[in-house]
Amino acid sequence: MMQVSDAAVPAHFYVAEMITHNFIFKGTGRCKDDARAALLRGWTAHRNALLAQYPERSDSIPVADKMEEHFRIYYLEFDMDAGYRGNDRLV
Repeated sequence: MMQVSDAAVPAHFYVAEMITHNFIFKGTGRCKDDARAALLRGWTAHRNALLAQYPERSDSIPVADKMEEHFRIYYLEFDMDAGYRGNDRLV
């Protein structure tokens, strides 16, 4: 197993969150852009599954690049090895 130095481990990570009409999508990353990209990859997988069942809806289900025209993406930042209640750090 490869050892990872402490310098390579980030001190915190980000969660991108998008609340749609029916679901809450989340993505995580070392920076906001990575978290956003992970969230949108999740959205794309969801969209592809829907279109497999309902191909006629392709025009009404936005592609990932257009999601922020419909829903806001919120960002949360968490410290590594910290304890939280909700979004509030306790320790």
